[in-house]
Amino acid sequence: MQIAVDISLPHILNLISQMNLNEIEEIKNKIVEKELYFKKFKKDDLTHVMSDFKKENYSDEFLKDLENGLKKSSVYHAH
Repeated sequence: MQIAVDISLPHILNLISQMNLNEIEEIKNKIVEKELYFKKFKKDDLTHVMSDFKKENYSDEFLKDLENGLKKSSVYHAH
């Protein structure tokens, strides 16, 4: 059985603040082991993204706004 729970960041920080140093170290080790903070967003090519949306029969106006928005977004903005 799997249970999903939404927990806010302040709640997580409050829980961590109640832990002892060994428990905090264990959490840190798990984060490093699973490379959680090293994972980067892997963006797909914008043409592929737009193609997926076109298959869902969104309006041309929506698709145009979406593409323009994505082109300006930090995700697709060239660095």
